[in-house]
Amino acid sequence: MTDDQAHIIHDECILCGECYVICPQNAKQIRNDVDSAKALINSGSPVFVSLAPSYAAKYPGSTINDIAAALKALGFTDVFETAIGAEIVKKEYERIIQNHEQNLIISTCCHSVNALVERHFENALKYLANVVSPMQAHGMKIKKEYPGSKVVFIGPCISKKKEAEKYEGIIDTVLTFDELDQWLSDQNVSIPNSGETGNKHRSNFFPTSGGILKSMDLNPDFNYIVIDGVEKCMAALQDIEAGN
Repeated sequence: MTDDQAHIIHDECILCGECYVICPQNAKQIRNDVDSAKALINSGSPVFVSLAPSYAAKYPGSTINDIAAALKALGFTDVFETAIGAEIVKKEYERIIQNHEQNLIISTCCHSVNALVERHFENALKYLANVVSPMQAHGMKIKKEYPGSKVVFIGPCISKKKEAEKYEGIIDTVLTFDELDQWLSDQNVSIPNSGETGNKHRSNFFPTSGGILKSMDLNPDFNYIVIDGVEKCMAALQDIEAGN
């Protein structure tokens, strides 16, 4: 608090979004990057969307092809599932485990949890698997296959905006589902609802509880623990730092 006003301490913030949710004055706003995405489209470069697996929960009954049809109407070149990047990531996790490169491995694709470890649990940092997120892996794959292209990630999480800024040149801008919904509404574009499930990547499980493990071929030499939520992650990290 400074002069009776709440401020974010950026060096401690993990972009969990809690302040945005609970502020009684609605004083905290999430940066809107729709104009940034429009500028990429207007640049003349092909612009591809990496779509988070959680689209299945956000737009039930709509397949990747349904959503691609709507996004192409906005000017995007094509839409691919971020689960393609998750498949790359899970194979890297499997390699690390198979080679016993670490006895204790913290695996997370959440930028907020990565920031939590980096900023508040430095003694546990050495256990964090040195693997990029599915968003980054997918962005790199798209840009390799389509030289000169731009990539927009669309998903539910505000911390992905910070992640894209931290690792420059991989993802050109990030939109939340809320931003996408408003853009679609402004253009009178609707996402079709075919009612089909479509083909699912095994790595579509990533955003669910224990999803990384569900997508992997597990090595019996290791024990596996699923932890959800910031408070439980903090408790686990404290336990790790204590040597337990």
